[in-house]
Amino acid sequence: MPSILAFLYRIRALIRKEFITVLQDPGSRKILIVPVLVQSVLFGYGATFNLERVPWVLLDESRSAQSAEFVRAVSENGIFELVAAETGLAGYTERIDRGDALIGIHIPADFARRQETGTGVVMVTADARNTTTANVAVGYVSVIAASLNERRGVLGSIRMVERFRYNENTITRWNIMPGLMLGLSMIQVLMLAGLSVSREREDGSFDMMLMTPATPVEILIGKAIPPILIGIMQAFIIFSVCRFWFDIPFAGSIGTLLLIVTLFASSCVGLGLAISALCRTVQQSMVFAFLILLPSVILSGLMTPVAAMPEWMQTLTILNPLRYAIEALRRVYFEGAGIADVWRLFWPTALLAGVTMPWAVWLFRRKVS
Repeated sequence: MPSILAFLYRIRALIRKEFITVLQDPGSRKILIVPVLVQSVLFGYGATFNLERVPWVLLDESRSAQSAEFVRAVSENGIFELVAAETGLAGYTERIDRGDALIGIHIPADFARRQETGTGVVMVTADARNTTTANVAVGYVSVIAASLNERRGVLGSIRMVERFRYNENTITRWNIMPGLMLGLSMIQVLMLAGLSVSREREDGSFDMMLMTPATPVEILIGKAIPPILIGIMQAFIIFSVCRFWFDIPFAGSIGTLLLIVTLFASSCVGLGLAISALCRTVQQSMVFAFLILLPSVILSGLMTPVAAMPEWMQTLTILNPLRYAIEALRRVYFEGAGIADVWRLFWPTALLAGVTMPWAVWLFRRKVS
């Protein structure tokens, strides 16, 4: 019995010591409270499948009172935001291909005549590179059409014909798997880069490295290249799984895909090395890395659509390189887009890489000098 009591006293003392250590450290107290609050808000707003804004493009070849009534019913819904009213099929298709519009509504020229006989057809085209948003948006249009049909009766009914571009059967795997090429590699790259310096500081080998002829910038470059190469390798392993195991058709260019992955990995490595230069211990580096990883994935559109988030949160996603990289990758993968088609998505990622790498260099030189 005395030995058991002594054992319990020792355990109680150790537990008390650990609590005191954690609670007395200001940094640890912040980690216990602030991340939980921030991430719960992000999850609450970001992890939602409900669309609050549906950008759409209109091609009204009928230009009749009946088509105007249908367009007015869509516009007055409050969720739908008209991007453009195109006059030709080429412009209509381009709006959807570029991602400017989530859905397109095409009203044929004979819509008014056919509606009088109860066979009026409205063609709805949805961008199914994100299956969730495509299904939800088409469902909204279906509800509007059903409401009009209920008011008009059989002779005035409207029949919807849906077409899902790039994923005709709306297979969810097609939406998620290509994005994992960047999502999973980001986790690995950020962790490798984020722990590289702080781990060696704890081991004591970092001071020995500084005694070599290599300059701090050279050390930084040497630490940056391996995570980038590992990220590229992992991305193409996942690409092989998508293409050859799950048979997800690839319509683009391997070179364009490689450019996207390289730019994205560079921006992640710059951020990871900046974290590593700021943090003194492996534990601090891991905490900061996870603080960045979770919001980046939530705000990327990988699992839940960016269009479903509030406008202020969509503004925050501008700072997220994963959002642009995933959007560019999906366009290349499914649409076969080239560099000229996705350049507007390249420059934000390149800009973030150009900011994070010099920032990491500055922090690195400042910390080791």
